[in-house]
Amino acid sequence: SLIDTSDAAELTAFVQAAQGSDDTADDEAFGAPAAAAYEGESRSGGIIDTLEDLLDKAESQLDESRNKETKAKYDYEMLLQSGEDETKFTKKDMDDAKKSIAAASEKLSTAEGELTVAKKELAGDVKAKGALHHDCMSRAQS
Repeated sequence: SLIDTSDAAELTAFVQAAQGSDDTADDEAFGAPAAAAYEGESRSGGIIDTLEDLLDKAESQLDESRNKETKAKYDYEMLLQSGEDETKFTKKDMDDAKKSIAAASEKLSTAEGELTVAKKELAGDVKAKGALHHDCMSRAQS
């Protein structure tokens, strides 16, 4: 918590003393605190010291919170940058893979076309060989 129990007790005593004041009407009119409110100064270092301690604690907590926030923001930005870089490199790799697939598909189509032509030529050559072989055999027997 922001306020220690001893600090809270001192502040409570200060407020109660200020509210329960039986001083003159002049003191009340000007909002002057009762003399009893100042009695704590001699016993505990005073209300001002307590308030300064509270201020120091609050500033310390604020600095700590700001440092945590700054670190969290930095960590987030680094994570975001890492994710963006990973996405960029993954997209580049995917584009390269797509180009490779397209080039391979083109080579495959060309090779299949050449294979079809070669099969037709082979079939024609086999047929011509068969006809030539038949002619040779026919002339050899005659």
